[in-house]
Amino acid sequence: MLEKIEDLDGFFLSYMPSSGRTGEVRDTRLERMECLLRGLGNPERCYKTIHLAGSKGKGTTATILSKAIASTHKCGLYRSPHVYDLRERFTIAGEFLSDREYLDAALLLSSKISDLDFKPTTFELYTAYAYLLFKSAGCEYAVIETGLGGRLDATNTIDSIMEILLPIEKEHTEILGDTIEKISIEKSKIIKRNSTVIVSDVDPVALRVFENEAREKSCDLFSFCKDIKNFRHREEKDHSLTCFSIDGRVFDFRTALRTAEIGKNFATATLALSRLGLLSDDAIKAMEKVKIEGRFEERRVDGKTIVLDVAHTPHSILNLISTFSLLYGERKSVLIFSTVSGKDYKSMLSSLLPHFNKVIITRAGTFKPSDPEGIYAEAMRLKRKEDEVYLIKDEKTAFDLALKLGDTVLITGSFYLVGEYGGKDAQL
Repeated sequence: MLEKIEDLDGFFLSYMPSSGRTGEVRDTRLERMECLLRGLGNPERCYKTIHLAGSKGKGTTATILSKAIASTHKCGLYRSPHVYDLRERFTIAGEFLSDREYLDAALLLSSKISDLDFKPTTFELYTAYAYLLFKSAGCEYAVIETGLGGRLDATNTIDSIMEILLPIEKEHTEILGDTIEKISIEKSKIIKRNSTVIVSDVDPVALRVFENEAREKSCDLFSFCKDIKNFRHREEKDHSLTCFSIDGRVFDFRTALRTAEIGKNFATATLALSRLGLLSDDAIKAMEKVKIEGRFEERRVDGKTIVLDVAHTPHSILNLISTFSLLYGERKSVLIFSTVSGKDYKSMLSSLLPHFNKVIITRAGTFKPSDPEGIYAEAMRLKRKEDEVYLIKDEKTAFDLALKLGDTVLITGSFYLVGEYGGKDAQL
């Protein structure tokens, strides 16, 4: 039943494949999505769409971009996964709709599912639901983040006016390929003919793939390395300072969001806005006010500082630890770490462990499988003689111990881990 907002989770999760992802579902995903969307009257055609793909930075860049667009136009924002609340996936530039709007769209979606000759997956329904919500809300634009890859992702059913490609790392190699080139090819397939393509600060191999795809589809392509000049980033006590220039115009962002990588997300979003013709003074003001859950999110508990960050790739962990060490390096700090299966936890641990002598390995929530025993074994292999490494699967027990061990706690490695600690039913 869909009578109250709390029922949404159960509705969507009832369509979770019991055996996880299957090759059959993946190979036919776009056909399935197209069938589902036809049954809904193709709501995705009712507004202009901007599509994002990449290994990291999608959610941050998408949020920044949507906030800027929303200063002059109503703009939907579809992100995944959520951190604390399911509704984070489907918002108007980061702001929740009313409970009634969420429920009405879910009821409409539910009524159409019985007409299908297949059972949609949870992510297919999430995607169709987002498109429905943005239509019913009267959006003029929608910023859409891919879930996994690009070519066969359920979101690759939109005729986007712009595609934004973010940095590529080796992830989901069993599905997307085991090289940067193969993964980049999968993600490049969101590029639509005659659209505009924005490429962030990516690996040269990925850049070549994106340039080739854009050329084949007669697209204009603009990139961080060619179109963003004099990029500089600095961490101050109370804010980050990011400076760069585009087309000779100098931009100077002071934001609550931390890390140099997020500074690059600001630059990439600014480049996209300039090519969309939507870069106004109001847009810039809106961008500077952006706050995003789980991105170097600082909280206070019992007089101690807790930093929550959803970094989950080797490069994003390096970027995170650079900022964390700069701001908190002299304090007695504790690391709580876990990640879901399939992530490169060995590389992440090798970057993290030199900065902490007290480390707690736990599970990354229960929504996706994780291997805390394997992560713990690797941490024990990498640790120094004086380091203390604990394996505590229960998240609350792990957090209680962290508060006893140090003055500052960094919780990182997974969206799902951060969600366990920062959500409405969690310890923080």
